[in-house]
Amino acid sequence: MHGIKRKEWTKELLRQKRVQDERKIHEYRHLTEDVLNLRDEQIYSTGAFEKTSALLEKNPEFNAIWNYRRDITSNLSSELEISFWNKELAFVMLQLKKYPKVYWIWNHRLWVLEHYPTDLPKIWQTELAVVNKLLEQDARNYHGWHYRRIVVGKIENITNKSLDKEEFEYTTNKINNNISNYSAWHQRVQIVSRMFQKGEIGNQRKYIQTEISYIINAIFTDAEDQSVWFYIKWFIKNDTVFKTLGKREYVQMLRDLRENIVLINNDEIDFSGKQNIWCLKILLVLESILKENESLTESNSEAYLTQLIDTDPLRKKRYLHLLKDLK
Repeated sequence: MHGIKRKEWTKELLRQKRVQDERKIHEYRHLTEDVLNLRDEQIYSTGAFEKTSALLEKNPEFNAIWNYRRDITSNLSSELEISFWNKELAFVMLQLKKYPKVYWIWNHRLWVLEHYPTDLPKIWQTELAVVNKLLEQDARNYHGWHYRRIVVGKIENITNKSLDKEEFEYTTNKINNNISNYSAWHQRVQIVSRMFQKGEIGNQRKYIQTEISYIINAIFTDAEDQSVWFYIKWFIKNDTVFKTLGKREYVQMLRDLRENIVLINNDEIDFSGKQNIWCLKILLVLESILKENESLTESNSEAYLTQLIDTDPLRKKRYLHLLKDLK
């Protein structure tokens, strides 16, 4: 880093580091062998449990040891007090802070919560607050978002109350903070789908109009970000959107969206001298849908594909194939 003097590795320092590394490797191998032997001998003691802690702190991706840790806990469950479960949650949280993208840590935390000696919603609501803090540190951690869906589902099952509207607002806040949050856009897809299916949207037509405005504002904010473009494609192809609006209003929505995207693409050309790849791709999708609905008055798909060949040469063969299908 700038302003920080590099450490000068002399022969002696390198020798010392090599000795330390060899010692660490030896200790790790010895501990691994010891714990695996305990597992194979089916030793379910507090001593064995502590050794799994030491090993998992060194290697949290060792899933077999997480499994053994759960076996020990299950066998000792009749002797365990609430304090044990709280300490276990604290231990897992320490690992998550250091390794937030290791599946096995998330899986173990979920298991601990599912076996926590109470069914009250308080423990799951507390967990939702924990996830909020984790996503504040890394708002795009898809492990955290997946885990959040599970926690919300648990709360909904216990309380028999839907949290879809609250979660929808949560995605809005996260997207407003960072439009590039693909995980938040993906979460939005899940929630909107459920809200439509469960009839949780009172005025669906008004909601769709508001969401389209939100989408257009998002692409004007950052037309280079791919997250919003994936969401647009899903939204305009959603069957519920078509059925709610009816063909005439649906087609008008697509035409309005197309006009805005053309405007954004022209702005990009004026600013950088280049076409916007995502604008061209979604324009192709829009023309395809309009054609399916017998509402395409003039096709520019051939021109869009030709422009994509120049703008996105890595996918040239795909565009040539699509161009061939047009003719």
